[in-house]
Amino acid sequence: MPSLPRTLCKAAIFAALALPATVAFPQAPAPLWTFAVSGDSRNCGDFVMPAIAAKVKAENDAFYWHLGDFRAISSPDQDLVAMRPAGSQLSKEDYLRMAWDDFLTHQVAAFGSMPVFLGRGNHENNAPMTREGYVAKFSSFLDRPEIAAQRVTDGAAASPLGPWYHWTQGSVDFITLDNADREEFSDAQLKWLRAVLDHDLQPNSGIRAIVAGMHEALPHSTGSEHAMDDWNLGLRTGELVYTWFYDAQSAGKHVYLIASHSHYYSPNIYNTPYWKQRSSQIVPGMIIGSAGAHRYQLPKTAAKEARTHIYGFVKGSVQADGSIDFALHELSENDLVQSRWPNAPLDAIHECYIHNADGDAEAK
Repeated sequence: MPSLPRTLCKAAIFAALALPATVAFPQAPAPLWTFAVSGDSRNCGDFVMPAIAAKVKAENDAFYWHLGDFRAISSPDQDLVAMRPAGSQLSKEDYLRMAWDDFLTHQVAAFGSMPVFLGRGNHENNAPMTREGYVAKFSSFLDRPEIAAQRVTDGAAASPLGPWYHWTQGSVDFITLDNADREEFSDAQLKWLRAVLDHDLQPNSGIRAIVAGMHEALPHSTGSEHAMDDWNLGLRTGELVYTWFYDAQSAGKHVYLIASHSHYYSPNIYNTPYWKQRSSQIVPGMIIGSAGAHRYQLPKTAAKEARTHIYGFVKGSVQADGSIDFALHELSENDLVQSRWPNAPLDAIHECYIHNADGDAEAK
């Protein structure tokens, strides 16, 4: 049989190998549902939080989780002052009386009927504010229907009405920890947390993922300059709590640790020499303190994906296998303008967006 011309052979081969004009690649599965989280809304949160609320409502997130520091307390927040009538005086006593009400009126109210969960920050413990005052003021948030139902389910192991609690949604256990003062983690909180994790680890618990939210990061993170490393009890109990979450991850649970306190976004915060020397894998963790507070410079140890001089939140997307994907959602100045309260001056919003940061010359 005569052989085909070499040029024809090449043409046939390339034709056989050629891809069709349109190639269908598999797409990432859609999440089952989503939620939003950030913290530290003092200073400029009355301008930033309404913009966060608009975004999370538009994307139909299941809830918003605030990890603490609602108002500065140490001095009047510039957003609150800017929205007062021109020429009005504000004494320190007047500010302290209205600070938490302002948080509810100009930040939480923006979320409307969307569930909002609160964590306690160190500024909620600034004198004259106290833990008892916090529980009394925000009791309706600390006893939301989801939390109250969880207490019934937990029975004797339930947490008292207070700043630490948990609730389950789908196959995810959301745990709010309290490390807002130097008395934490207390023995009472540790005993409660251990019982929660023991239940989650039971074969029939139905829990596939555990997300712990707290104000200050656990020790030995990339943000250790401003975290539980700052006091002896925090260092000791924080190390213990990290090992508990590591053990839960080793047992097959998807575990994620979220903090705020430092006013920037930083992922992979436990990917540090300390924890890498002591475990075969790192527990995923992040800092998201970008809801309005004076923005800090990044530590030199932060991951290259870390961002500062921004406002925003993190969106968590729960997948069918129990894993959760997290993505930073950054806000523009126009987002703040479009969502502003009627009495929020544009020049004050601009000032908060451009400045309100360490090294203002570097801010955008």
